[in-house]
Amino acid sequence: MKVIMIGSHLRTTGGITRVVKNYFQAGLNKKVDLEYLPTYFGSNHFVNIFYFFTKLIGLYIKLYFLNKRYDVAHIHMSYKGSFIRKKYIINLLKNKKIPIILHMHGSQFKEFYDQSADKKKSDISNTLNKVSIILALGTEWKEYYETICQTKVVSLDNAVFPKKLDSDDSNNRIYITTMGILSNRKGTYDLIEVANKLKGTIDPKFKFLLAGDGEIEKVRKKINELGLNDLFIVPGWISNEDKIQEIYQKSVIYILPSYNEGMPMSILEAMSFGLPIISTKVGSIPSVIINNENGFLVEPGDIQNLGNAVEQLLKDEQMIERMGNNNINKIKEQYNIHESIENIVKIYSQL
Repeated sequence: MKVIMIGSHLRTTGGITRVVKNYFQAGLNKKVDLEYLPTYFGSNHFVNIFYFFTKLIGLYIKLYFLNKRYDVAHIHMSYKGSFIRKKYIINLLKNKKIPIILHMHGSQFKEFYDQSADKKKSDISNTLNKVSIILALGTEWKEYYETICQTKVVSLDNAVFPKKLDSDDSNNRIYITTMGILSNRKGTYDLIEVANKLKGTIDPKFKFLLAGDGEIEKVRKKINELGLNDLFIVPGWISNEDKIQEIYQKSVIYILPSYNEGMPMSILEAMSFGLPIISTKVGSIPSVIINNENGFLVEPGDIQNLGNAVEQLLKDEQMIERMGNNNINKIKEQYNIHESIENIVKIYSQL
């Protein structure tokens, strides 16, 4: 079975890249004849445009001059520029009658659609209706996409590798960690406010570790203004897998107070390392995190309850251990990358 998968260049950061890398690492390319076509380079605007059109022209030549055939196309899409790029590609593939799987990742796709003019909304819906099947990150997103298109939508959760964890001294776990883009949307500044409220009430050995790109200097400046430098570590973006693993192993809590999300890969990764999760009731997160079972959920912007959840966990090692074990089992049973790629191959075969 010949499959073309289309997404971002694997040099870029973000959820799509992590998903694709996991697919390759789990051996999807050994189960099908898989060709990967990156269409976004992750550089400046003009480089990205040039890069995309070279890839688009190359695909056009393959399809229309070299008569290259694919049994299935698997497209990863977000919103805004990602939608525009993938719309052109969908049209090329549709004209060649190639079945298309559209794998939706955009945490802000609803806002992108709702804030568009009527003509743009129609264009979005028409594009979604050209594909064979839409993969949505959880039932919440599945139900949403079904309101704006007629294409069959299937819920497919993100997935990660279960980890073989060594028993570790809990005294070495000192980080309250978040990873990703540092921004208002991710609730980064809410975390700073939480730390400000908790200063002096929690053991000073615990540190908030904010790893990621985005508004790094702005975040550091805010921390400095509030006199919280002793509570924070802001290392910037970390790409080294060994270093990422080391951070998770030294973390006691994973916290992601986002204002919108799909199904965050960072939450699943943290769960696989046996961490309790504190997050918000957005996207598909409530289908993954159950209050008092494997973490705590609060409303976006609820700094008081965010702080309460952090404080409650740090004072209850048994709760941390119980929630961590629940998350390890949940990854093995429900969000296991090996099971996920088997489901994807089945979808390929059905198409």
